[in-house]
Amino acid sequence: MNKLNRTVKSVPFNLDDPFERELLEHCNQFTQFATYIKRLIQRDMEQGGGVIRKDHEKLEMKQEKSIDKSKLKSFGL
Repeated sequence: MNKLNRTVKSVPFNLDDPFERELLEHCNQFTQFATYIKRLIQRDMEQGGGVIRKDHEKLEMKQEKSIDKSKLKSFGL
């Protein structure tokens, strides 16, 4: 595979934020972080959900359970 045909996106986790630390701990159970994230994106695309578009317009999100709005602060929402 040609290195020029790849893009890397990093995901920072704020360890001072209990929610983000919990997210990181959850991700750490998967040996292939990138594959896990790609599957989450795939599921999001298939379900037509999502929180924010590239142009930062909010979308309605399909919810199976309510969201704790205090946790959204860590995502800048």
